[in-house]
Amino acid sequence: GCAAPAKTRQQQKQPHDPCPTMGDLAGIDDAFAAALNLEESHIDEGWSDGLKEGEALGLVDGREVGFAKGFEVGQELGFYAGCHAVWATCARDDPECFSVRARKAIVGFGQMLTSFPMNDPLNEEILETLNTVRGKFKTVVALLGMHHEYNPQETKLSLNF
Repeated sequence: GCAAPAKTRQQQKQPHDPCPTMGDLAGIDDAFAAALNLEESHIDEGWSDGLKEGEALGLVDGREVGFAKGFEVGQELGFYAGCHAVWATCARDDPECFSVRARKAIVGFGQMLTSFPMNDPLNEEILETLNTVRGKFKTVVALLGMHHEYNPQETKLSLNF
């Protein structure tokens, strides 16, 4: 009772048999699985490369946009600070030039400007605070009987070097 050794896959194939055997179909399945795995590995590799590249580009774009937005916010706050400086000087030099209510609003506006979180760019409430400053500016302007609001186009310098 010794069993004959199992035939290898190559020995099982009948070279003259035109019909594929189960072993041949398994080989085809293996080839398709290998091709599918190759495609999936290329997709995963491409995804990983794209993610790394996207993060790098996002960082560069984020810095550029952040710099530009930061400059815009600084320019707007500078405008408000300049207006406040003029109004505060007028109120100090001639207290009768503005009403008591307007003078109080100017003082409050100045306090709001000095408490603005300029040195904390990661403050998530910075835009909300800026909107509050804008509202206070409009209030002061209305109390002074003026009709003006911040327009960055008016504040551009036309210097040529």
